[in-house]
Amino acid sequence: MGAISSFVLGGVAERLVPAIHTPVEDIIYEVLDQKGLPTRSEVRDLRNKLERLEKTIADLTSTLEGLRDEVAAAAAAATSKAAASDNGAVAPSGRRPVGRPPIGPRDCKLHDCDSAVRAKGFCGKHYQKWKRGTLDGYVNFDGTTVHGEVRYKVADEHLGELVETTYEGDEVIFLLPESGGVTIRHKVNDARIDA
Repeated sequence: MGAISSFVLGGVAERLVPAIHTPVEDIIYEVLDQKGLPTRSEVRDLRNKLERLEKTIADLTSTLEGLRDEVAAAAAAATSKAAASDNGAVAPSGRRPVGRPPIGPRDCKLHDCDSAVRAKGFCGKHYQKWKRGTLDGYVNFDGTTVHGEVRYKVADEHLGELVETTYEGDEVIFLLPESGGVTIRHKVNDARIDA
């Protein structure tokens, strides 16, 4: 009788398991959410992220070790070179002294501003205007200048330079005194940028 009951109960259990499995799984996930515990998929995602992070850190570590070795080799070479010069070795004549080049003027490019330079030869206030493209009379960071209410494309190689704009017929002429008086000519309609 035990075999028959096992057979019957086994068949019933096989049919009930799928019907019970989903609601029980939902109850388990609900309890996990209430307790703030992570699910299997969340744990798997975290494990994958940690593995990627470990790989990135290992790559960075090997790169930094290589850089450290290069710096140590350069420092050793500099030390040996300094020791050789201390032992009476004379540098060959005609060589320029090693060091930073002389620093240019440290005041803002604008003639009426005495503030310290921040970048590109401008003080903080004028640098921000230059970056926004609102500093009149200079080639802006995008290679343009404003004359009156019109924006013109000058040239990217003259960024931050003083520019004087004039017209001759259907041409616009840009005079760049900081570049040795370079003159750039464009047709007005070719250089004009309509907003």
